[in-house]
Amino acid sequence: MPRPAISVVIPTHNGARTLGACLEALRASTYAPSEIIVVDDASTDGSGDLARRFDCRVIRVDENIGAARAKNRGARAASGDILFFTDDDVIVGHETLARVAENFADARVAGVVGLLDRQIPFDDFASNIKNLWMRFTYERLPRERIGLFYTSVAAIRREIFLALGGFDENYRGASITEDTEFGQRVWRAGYNIVLDPSVVVTHCKHYTLREVLRTDFLRARALVLMRLRKWGQPFYTSVPLFYQLGVPILFAALVCLALMRLHLLFFAASLVLLITFYASFTPWFAYLARERGIGFAVLAILFQPLDALAVGAGMFIALIEFIRGVRY
Repeated sequence: MPRPAISVVIPTHNGARTLGACLEALRASTYAPSEIIVVDDASTDGSGDLARRFDCRVIRVDENIGAARAKNRGARAASGDILFFTDDDVIVGHETLARVAENFADARVAGVVGLLDRQIPFDDFASNIKNLWMRFTYERLPRERIGLFYTSVAAIRREIFLALGGFDENYRGASITEDTEFGQRVWRAGYNIVLDPSVVVTHCKHYTLREVLRTDFLRARALVLMRLRKWGQPFYTSVPLFYQLGVPILFAALVCLALMRLHLLFFAASLVLLITFYASFTPWFAYLARERGIGFAVLAILFQPLDALAVGAGMFIALIEFIRGVRY
């Protein structure tokens, strides 16, 4: 069986700081991509020139069009049988593309997604907890028929991508939701996306705690808006059930705490709810303790309510915007 030709598509907007390492890793792959397409989304830091030094095909866009439109531009220009999407701050392993190609030997496979490596080149709490959450969430999913297309490490047959219309270009700015929405469409259309844990990349993204909270707020807002717009349709979520339940439990605990002056039973109820909140997150905290130690897990226990509040706020804003008719 002939080896599938893989076209790598990378959108970048002022990503020169990490783009070089990203392209160097791709060029060192044991499975050489047929082409690397870098969509230079109005960068002002020389990202396009850097990509050309790695013999990439550069598509220059003079006006910042956002990740969804940039990825579509690259996909339409690609010639390979397989589109492999990644980001300008992602480092593929030597065997990553080879593992991707092996999956497509099965004609039933429409797309492949992988996992983030446990290790990242940063020691700070914020970057590590965000990276580990993404891995923890996705590695719990089944291998086949998932409704997820996470474009830090995702591949799909080009003909299927184009037939489904690519990413929804109504999503503007940095990548937040357009890949999730596309994964839903692939899943509802009956195509098989598989999650291969041997397809691993390193995400070299540095976060502050404020950026973690902001990202989770924005993602929650976007996902709830998407869910409300598609009410009544099948909906795939990678968010663990304990997290879905944990957010309203925490808000209920805070409401009871605010009402405790009315009756001591409200205080007792708030304690029970807080205990329930933390108990539900036990699998996550245990995972962090195994990966980064007890001290890291304790910091996560202290941080988790703040993150849940940010997510809850995003959900509430989404509900208000849906009522007001906001779509994106």
